Amino acid sequence: MREEGIIKMLQKLGLTKYESLAYITLLKLGTSKATDLTKESGIPHTRIYDVLSSLHRKGFVDIMHGTPRMYKPVNPELVFEKLKEEIINDIKTIKGALLELYKSIHGEDIPEIWTIHGFENTLERAEYIVRSARREVLINTPLEFLTLLKEEVRKRKNIIFVIVSNFDEIPEWLNRENVILAKSGGAPWLMATWVIGDIDYALFFGALPKDRRREKFYSFWGKSPKLIQNYMHWFYTMYFDNSDLIKPVEYEKLKKPFEIANIRTLITILKQTQLPKNIEVIGHFVDTREEATIKGKVIDYEYTSLTANITLVDEHGEEWKVGGLGSYFEDVEGEKFILLE
Repeated sequence: MREEGIIKMLQKLGLTKYESLAYITLLKLGTSKATDLTKESGIPHTRIYDVLSSLHRKGFVDIMHGTPRMYKPVNPELVFEKLKEEIINDIKTIKGALLELYKSIHGEDIPEIWTIHGFENTLERAEYIVRSARREVLINTPLEFLTLLKEEVRKRKNIIFVIVSNFDEIPEWLNRENVILAKSGGAPWLMATWVIGDIDYALFFGALPKDRRREKFYSFWGKSPKLIQNYMHWFYTMYFDNSDLIKPVEYEKLKKPFEIANIRTLITILKQTQLPKNIEVIGHFVDTREEATIKGKVIDYEYTSLTANITLVDEHGEEWKVGGLGSYFEDVEGEKFILLE
């Protein structure tokens, strides 16, 4: 990257132009006097000491006291690891503060669905879902769009993928233990695209653009556990259950424990292995709404277009019916399912 580009990026991170130039020059020269930096960088002598003091406060420069005073650049790896942590913490803090402000004005419910304008923006959102998921990603899409997500999918080895597409054969990059594949039935309505990550984000659009006018492309972005729970239900009952399983999960090869967010994903995995399976469920008791954490063995499951639950026998021999978010008839509403073995 050219030096001008580096300076612009450093300015985006909060350094001034002179600070950026001084740090880059120090990295070139090594430990130096202020006068040497002035000569090499072109920073005015009247400004150099203020610039170096500011870099010291920001953690980019160490000062070696003596006569003359020397300035040493801090290793960029150390500087930017610390800077990254600070930025992430600042983002979390301000996000929390702004959410509280939003909720105080608009109530608890944040708008649940937005329109995304442009194909590239849509692809960016899909990649973000794959990149940020912690437990599972559900994808129903033509192979043409799925291939655009190839690099992001390949990076994620510790989450479950359930993918429906118009496969002719299994691509090498999807032939992994954490991937479940199904071939769509071929009906046009089955080729709408859904990309769902955990119960956090969902992306939806219809047909792919057929020409270069991609800026006129629209998709829909959802963010709400209740809404996305419905999307997950539709994914399984409309798409996955109407498709042919061509690659099951390789359960024994999966690193355990691992977590699942959706009851139907859990049962889909259980169908492809043998019961009983040790599990921990975290959620709420349906009748009292008190928090619930239950460990035990899954001994059975029920899976229809209307119902999805597991039967769990806990460590004391007590039997529980466990469903997913929105459970009404079950004993426990599961929010997190942790397979232990």
